[in-house]
Amino acid sequence: MGFAFVAAVLLAHSSLVSSYEFLYPRLENYTGPFANGGTWTKGFAQAKALVDQMTIEEKVNITTGYTGKCVGFTGEVPRLNLRGLCLQVRTMTNAAHFTEPHADIWRCCDVARMVQADRDVESGFDGCPRCCPRPGNFTTKELTFGKNSCYLYPSVNFSPTLQAGPCDRRSTRQKSFWWQKLGGFRSRLVRFPLSKKTFVLIDLCRYLNGVASYLTVTNAQEQGVISCAKHFIGYEQETFRNPYGLPDPAFPPFVQSPISSNFDDRTAHEVGHLLKLFGQRSERLCVLMNLVDDIHSCADDHTLNYLLKTELGFQGTVISDWGGTWDTESSAIGGLDVSMPGTGFNGLLGDFFGDQLVALVQNGSVSEARLDDMAIRTLTPILQYQDLSTYPEPSFDVRDLTIPTNNVRRDHYKVIRAIGQEALTLVKNNRQSGGGLPFPAPSSMGSLAVIGEDAGPSPYGATSCGDTGNDCLIENNGTMTIGGGSGWAYPPYTIDPLAAINAFVAADGPDINSHLENWDLAAAAFPGQSVGGGVAVNNNTIVVMHVPGPVLVEEWIDHENVTAVLVAHLPGQESGNALVPVLWGETSPSGKMPYTVGKQVSDWPPHTISSDPVISPQANFTEKLMVDYKWFDAKNITPRFEFGFGLSYTTFKFGALSIAQTFKADNTSVQPTAEPFAKQSDPGSSMYDILYTATIDITNVGAVQGAEVAQLYISFPPSAGEPPFILRGFDKLNLAPGQKETATFELRRKDISVWDVVNQQWEIPQGTFTISVGASSRDLRSSIKHTFA
Repeated sequence: MGFAFVAAVLLAHSSLVSSYEFLYPRLENYTGPFANGGTWTKGFAQAKALVDQMTIEEKVNITTGYTGKCVGFTGEVPRLNLRGLCLQVRTMTNAAHFTEPHADIWRCCDVARMVQADRDVESGFDGCPRCCPRPGNFTTKELTFGKNSCYLYPSVNFSPTLQAGPCDRRSTRQKSFWWQKLGGFRSRLVRFPLSKKTFVLIDLCRYLNGVASYLTVTNAQEQGVISCAKHFIGYEQETFRNPYGLPDPAFPPFVQSPISSNFDDRTAHEVGHLLKLFGQRSERLCVLMNLVDDIHSCADDHTLNYLLKTELGFQGTVISDWGGTWDTESSAIGGLDVSMPGTGFNGLLGDFFGDQLVALVQNGSVSEARLDDMAIRTLTPILQYQDLSTYPEPSFDVRDLTIPTNNVRRDHYKVIRAIGQEALTLVKNNRQSGGGLPFPAPSSMGSLAVIGEDAGPSPYGATSCGDTGNDCLIENNGTMTIGGGSGWAYPPYTIDPLAAINAFVAADGPDINSHLENWDLAAAAFPGQSVGGGVAVNNNTIVVMHVPGPVLVEEWIDHENVTAVLVAHLPGQESGNALVPVLWGETSPSGKMPYTVGKQVSDWPPHTISSDPVISPQANFTEKLMVDYKWFDAKNITPRFEFGFGLSYTTFKFGALSIAQTFKADNTSVQPTAEPFAKQSDPGSSMYDILYTATIDITNVGAVQGAEVAQLYISFPPSAGEPPFILRGFDKLNLAPGQKETATFELRRKDISVWDVVNQQWEIPQGTFTISVGASSRDLRSSIKHTFA
């Protein structure tokens, strides 16, 4: 069946352009913007000098994907000593605290580490591939198995993020990747918890996502690695995402058009522009297969040439995700700079750019000035941050994974463990009658039962679930450490919770009884039977949840025998080692929920995942700005666990909030943007100038050391039409008993502005704002009123 399907795709592909002509409004020709390099003066000058010497064929070579050592590989220009550019996806193999670690980054090589850490870091609030043949029984003994996005943000601690970022990027350079696709930096909103890609996001909050993305890309640049953020823009569901009929075929290939994401101008600016990274930090930006208002996103003049390259001043490269290009002429004119995989993979995902683009330039359909722009945009960031004469050759070949390569893991397991520990989020803890967490010393415990398939290893080994991690029945998966899919990679080892608990209590601890049969984990949604076996017989049942995103827990969460619940997210290969210190109180949990957990599916906006089997499926963003906690607040829906929620073993006292005008010119933007805003009395010329600073004292009034994440939320004047509360700052303080520190929040011009669709500019609304600080989005401890305009 597999070969028959591939053959059908190849045969049908020739009709793709004619079938989808309606997706490409005719543009006379490309009129700009043309790259000028912005602040990348060195890279731009060198790129232009090289491109000026190239023939049309050589320029096209730079913009076209070919088969090579890497998942993505561009053509060479040997005459000018320019090697092909190696592109690898880092989705599951990153240990960065605020980046999206799952294994894509080294998804076709064997000497990295696998870490899906994005969301893990955020809980703290500080915040083998389908395309690559895998010969034989390949195991990633030299990978580090980390965590995924939904693990990063819960920790909300910048320290592990900053440690993990350089770890990942150093490894990337030593693997000799030129470009690194950062799966976690997606402009996705996760409008509904059933989205298949919740776990690959850094966070569901655009503010946190932007901060995390900024830090990760900055670290990449320091290591000379070119980052590539994805996806721009409106890619919010997997269903009906491409013309191939994958992954949910409703029609034969190339009959149904991909999903069209339809949103208004204000949503595009206030939500779609959520990552300042797109315009000012990342050097590459990836577009996918979805449509935007019925226009293919890889050829959308408005979003690519205007919103991205003009308004946000993007000077880097726009590349298609693999299989995202369906037309050469319209894509080149519409703003796409590099087609992936271009002519690679024997045409399985199309055969675009290459000879087609050469012919279009020669006959004048695509101007040579536009081709120059494409090549210059491709080379400028590389020449700005890398020395081509010394950058190493790729140390691997995705076409033959039996070739020996270098081990880049070093001691990254320490960072992975730290991220996992800080991301642990305590959402219930009943200490009455001596139950709940933390456990008493092992020597004083009589027995401990560890129940559930998720607590132990896979009974058939780490490689038993296939190259995507999705080929097993749930009962054969073992402990859940990362999300599956094309970013999956085999771990070098996994310390599951049962193994870590056994090791911890080995000397003088209680008897450990374990029951890992599949009866107690019959569904991934944590229904009653998942914990029922333990709850029925034990009045001190602790539930540890490894989940990729929001799940419903109403069947059992209020049961009197469930005394504590820890959301461990997807912690990676150090799962058990990160968990044990929190269970026994060596460390207090400090994670915060990076998303809202409702009580029923109807709590979330309706009809957000379009699944109707129609020829032209549509996804209408009718909720507009009200995503995740903003929807719950606007509709006055009481969640089970609110955004930003997380308990501790200690108690924190918040003082009085104060705010002062403290202008500081923007020093974070690699490139200036051309975002228009209404001039007011405030100085400065950037949307990212800091205008005000808010401060509040926080004291640990408990008996043990712990960390609190102070969160700042802004309520705009009612006339602004904004959500009731919007996160605009956070600060994580680690405090000893009795210690007091000051949490500080810097507010940028953009933080207090809204997009005016009439005047087409950002404006600070007239009226009174409310600024609040607290321990979660619904636990605000101190508030003040302020007028900015």
